[in-house]
Amino acid sequence: MKRNYNEDYYPPAPFLQVRFGVADSGLYTDALLGMVDTGADATIVPLEYLDQIEASVEGFSNIRSHWGESTQVNLYAVDVIIEGITLPGILVVGDEIGQEVVIGRNVLNCVRLLLDGLKRQSQIVGY
Repeated sequence: MKRNYNEDYYPPAPFLQVRFGVADSGLYTDALLGMVDTGADATIVPLEYLDQIEASVEGFSNIRSHWGESTQVNLYAVDVIIEGITLPGILVVGDEIGQEVVIGRNVLNCVRLLLDGLKRQSQIVGY
């Protein structure tokens, strides 16, 4: 499905529909829109969504912001359903502060993604 870029950002930004879940418990989030960020190493999920699905901490890592600051974060193994495609057991970063889902390269590298900047549309075209 083609998704229009979010015009609330300047320049407009690509977003895709995503859900997160834990297969063992059968708990899944409602559909969310996540910003596509090809420069982000990891997918970042607000902690409130990970709490909803009772995701457990699987480890930790250090991430560095684009400003150079390093922060230790918790990692959660969850199923990522992006535009209807299920990617099991993906490690995501739990965000204790932000409210925005960021879809990083650890998910984007699992699919074929078309970013049509001229039409301001994004679309998963395969996996």
